[in-house]
Amino acid sequence: MRNLKRTLSLLLAAVMVIGLMVVGAGAVSYSDFSDSEEIVNKDAVSMLTTLGVINGKEDGSYFDPTGNVTRAEMAKMISVMLSNNEDCDQLYMSVNSGLTDITNSWARGYINYCYTLDIIAGRGNGTFDPTANVTAVEAAKMLLTALGYDPAIEGLVGTDWDLNTASLAHQLGVFRHFTKDVNAPLNRDDAALLIYNAMDVEMIQQYSNGYALAYADHRTVLSSVFGVIRVEGVVVGNEWARLEETDSDAALRTGKTTLDNVVWYDSTTANTVVDEGVRETQPVTFNVTTPVEYIGKAVTMYVEKTTILSNSIVVGVATNDDLNVIYASANGDDTAKDALDGTDITVDRNTEYYVNYGYCEDSAEAVELVNDYQKDSKTDDFNLNGVEVEVIDNDKDGTAEYVLYTRETLSEVVRYNERDEVLSFYASDVGTDRLYDNDTPVTARVDFEDLVIADGDELSTDDLILYVQYGGRTYISLPEVVTGTMTRVDRDKNDELYITVGGETYYQSYILDAASLVDVDVEHFDINAAKTLPGFDTEYDFILDSNGYVVAVRPAEETVTNYALVLDSAWTQNALEVRGQVEILMTDGTEGTYYINWKNSVKKAFGEGNDSALEKYLGTRDVDIHSGFKTGAAAGTVITYTMSDDDILTITSVLGQNDLETGKLDFKADEKGNQENSVATGDIVYIADNAAAEKNEVLGSGDKTPNAQYKVGTYADGKWSNAYENGDGYIELTRSGNAGVDETYAIDKNTVAFYYKDADNYGVAIGWDKMSDVKAGTLAQFYPVLKKTDSKTYETTKLAEVVVFNAAPTANTQDWLLVLTANALTSKTLELNVVFEDGTTKAIEVSKEDYEDEFDKKDGYAYMVAYTYSVNSDGTYELNLKSRTEATDVVLLKNGTLDVDGMVKYPTVVDKSNIWDVTDMTSAGEDAAKGEFVVGYEKNAVVITTNDDKVLQTAWIWDKDEEEDEDHSFDMKDLYVTEDPAGTINVYTARTLSARQVANVVKTFLNDADIDEVVYDPSGSATVTFNDNSKVTYTVKVVKFASDEDVTMQEVFEDALAYEYSDGREYKGDIKVNGTTVTGTYTAAQISAGEDVMNDMARLLGALYRAGDAKKIVFDGKTYTWDADLGLKGSNWVDPDDNTLTLVKAIGIKVGGTVSASTEVELTVDGIDITFAVDAK
Repeated sequence: MRNLKRTLSLLLAAVMVIGLMVVGAGAVSYSDFSDSEEIVNKDAVSMLTTLGVINGKEDGSYFDPTGNVTRAEMAKMISVMLSNNEDCDQLYMSVNSGLTDITNSWARGYINYCYTLDIIAGRGNGTFDPTANVTAVEAAKMLLTALGYDPAIEGLVGTDWDLNTASLAHQLGVFRHFTKDVNAPLNRDDAALLIYNAMDVEMIQQYSNGYALAYADHRTVLSSVFGVIRVEGVVVGNEWARLEETDSDAALRTGKTTLDNVVWYDSTTANTVVDEGVRETQPVTFNVTTPVEYIGKAVTMYVEKTTILSNSIVVGVATNDDLNVIYASANGDDTAKDALDGTDITVDRNTEYYVNYGYCEDSAEAVELVNDYQKDSKTDDFNLNGVEVEVIDNDKDGTAEYVLYTRETLSEVVRYNERDEVLSFYASDVGTDRLYDNDTPVTARVDFEDLVIADGDELSTDDLILYVQYGGRTYISLPEVVTGTMTRVDRDKNDELYITVGGETYYQSYILDAASLVDVDVEHFDINAAKTLPGFDTEYDFILDSNGYVVAVRPAEETVTNYALVLDSAWTQNALEVRGQVEILMTDGTEGTYYINWKNSVKKAFGEGNDSALEKYLGTRDVDIHSGFKTGAAAGTVITYTMSDDDILTITSVLGQNDLETGKLDFKADEKGNQENSVATGDIVYIADNAAAEKNEVLGSGDKTPNAQYKVGTYADGKWSNAYENGDGYIELTRSGNAGVDETYAIDKNTVAFYYKDADNYGVAIGWDKMSDVKAGTLAQFYPVLKKTDSKTYETTKLAEVVVFNAAPTANTQDWLLVLTANALTSKTLELNVVFEDGTTKAIEVSKEDYEDEFDKKDGYAYMVAYTYSVNSDGTYELNLKSRTEATDVVLLKNGTLDVDGMVKYPTVVDKSNIWDVTDMTSAGEDAAKGEFVVGYEKNAVVITTNDDKVLQTAWIWDKDEEEDEDHSFDMKDLYVTEDPAGTINVYTARTLSARQVANVVKTFLNDADIDEVVYDPSGSATVTFNDNSKVTYTVKVVKFASDEDVTMQEVFEDALAYEYSDGREYKGDIKVNGTTVTGTYTAAQISAGEDVMNDMARLLGALYRAGDAKKIVFDGKTYTWDADLGLKGSNWVDPDDNTLTLVKAIGIKVGGTVSASTEVELTVDGIDITFAVDAK
């Protein structure tokens, strides 16, 4: 399999392609080098490293595989090869070779050794040139001479030495697998290949009559120098899989490989056929790891033989390419015989067949298994697409010994459990005969230790996967997914169907598909029905197997359902062309008139060939040949649609009635429990009267509009109740005509709400925060969100996808903006600097003629004021001057409720409320900052509410000027309020407060909605009168500081400093309070260490809460609140959005982890700005 085999090879072994060498257990391998990915001749490097002929570098890398080899380096490698790594360097260091340029060479001993044995020659002028690059043909000459070939007799010297050397090297196999220019410099990787090949060439003992004669025992460097013998056989089992007529789960222990048909030779040569070998009568298991790709193939193994062959030390093993004849394909053949047509391989009764390495009795059983890709599937042409078949003739006799089929399965992850280290996924249900049993998959559970995940893939629940199981392991990879629209279905020259997506050709896969049986979004791909599913109009995900064939399809993830309310419709016919138009309101509020794709709309929404149904739905054509037909017959319906790049609309469905249980609001389900067809598939729903639809008999003769199935609210005792109000996260619906049959459904921020009363009153909103109030008893239609189930069905939920109301939208669905300032742009336009409800700013244009009077009024009448607005097609804005909402005084009560001057009700601040601080903002530029109301701190604010003034929608706030409203305003920046255990209310202030102001402070502090009024007596008491006329008197103590400029919490800090912690710890510094500054004086050593300073600050901040009842602290733009569960001895002030970020930690980060005598930390405690300063003694 194209990708699967690649993936498994990476995971299962250190080699990837046929012919590679595998090194024995315990040996150093090429894969141990940090630069192993750069090594091409991995077999050669592996064996030579194991034998010590070559070494890696001290940093763990090989030896720069692509770097060139010098003549000195080649001399060293040949010396080690011939001497079995004996210390010939030292032995030959003092030999006088006569070479004048090697005296200072690091390789002098190796060069002398080779020179003495006539393996190398100089340049002819008494030099060797040790640092020059060696070419491949020069290296081959050295190796041939080392093997005993006479340079003079073989023509390796003289004019044509290079041609003769290359010829002999090719003949003997020294250049086996070497494909480069023999006269180019040789890199280190290729040098290893040439040495490796030469070590397995028979050595020459002598020459007779000009002919080279090999040793009688056929010795090679491997056998004579290293004591290695050659073993040949066929791999029938290893740690990954096993043949020998076993099932798919069979495998050997780690580090084991079994060979059958074993023959071993004293000589190792692979270049001369030697008949004298010892044949083993039984399979032999060796201590060596081989990859799954070796299964069934002939291999040559090199071992250091012991008395018991299976205990021999394996130096390396490689596939025997001279014996193996292999046909591999995953492309559409019925049987092994079909696959082998045109090759030199046949099959006979002795050929063994395996599917996923599980034994089959014969070819028929194997073919039956691989054709059993789906329940009741039958053998067809080309039904092996996606199933890899590997036919192996491992003795080159023309008859295959093994036919191996590998088939994966498309599935879906049920759960990826990292805690228990278990993967659960769906598996096709097969019987004991391994054939497809039923169309209900089973859940397979695999421990992580038995799981092999493709390199780079990360799994999670619900992922689609490809898996194959054998040898007790499960191999998993993520499938390739091609997203696009199918553009063609056709047949190739072999009459096989294919499709075209994105300009690429794809065929059907015939692997097992469990995913389409459990995932309602995934459909098994049947190329014979491809024109219908996926069709040519919709973008799909095409899910491929590891060989690039299509297994299944699903709607592309980015595909969303587009809903629209139809406002008008008509159709026309010009000669043979039929055209229709609809005017629609889209969910983003955009209105437009579009031509429709007639053919596709008929096919998708009404059924192929049912043109008359679309004609009735749209209404009369412009030339009224159908007397009595009317246009606009589609008005008041909701459609789903797609839009082409050239704005041609295709109606994909018209939402109809729900199929409900009789007298209930439960959706019907089919015999499989599927409720999908119960939703929106009945008669077309008209939310309002539509005479054209009735005249055209869209719904049938005599049927009336509207015909929605629900009403808003509940009905009891002759009246309707429980209207829908903006901001409600639910809606109560009663089945129309069935009082008492009601249900509550959820509304979220994605719910689409259409409103249609008539041609002039309609609208759309998305989400409960934008939806309008709707009166109880209003006609409505409801469409739920569908949820897919494990049984490949859909079930309805209690969450609304779309709701349609027979009502006009109310104003609270409109958008607001705040006007900051205005500029004259041209003679026709004004430019307004505004802030929108999301806090963004913009300079918008409005008609000067329409709005100049508004913005020319005195005293800033139209500024810092909010209006509702709409946007014209040319980008200019329309403001609703009647919606003008000006600023008022607002204060936050303790429980998150706002006291808005002039408003009877108390709106609440909720998560969805937008609050923007526009203090000192005058023009568009930077967006507004997030704002907040502070308890008892009065603000100027333009307030927009919803739910009949119950909920704050948006507020633009700014600070009040000090001179504003002196009679009753107060500012928490100027005061601090506490209540001691005795019940005394303490008001700390820097200003002189009137009795009315004190009363307002007390009322705000007590924050009781039942308080009617508070009267303050300057003698020190406040009488609180409640709505039931009961009264409570509080002692009130007003403490005024020395001056307005010296705003402090002197007494509060003194109380905090006096607070005694349970551990008895005292402040390490001298802490003084002076106005708004708290100063700690420390020694130079304390400041340098910093620990005492930060601990004192933590203790004092903690005491502000423990002794002073502080509510919040603002530092560096963040608000910190007290977390009683944190458990720190001192400060438990934390960022409520990240309880790991304490205030003390934030201060430490801000000061860079160090303090100095100039360190100052500025904080705001309950609205009062203070400074912590560090001073040195």
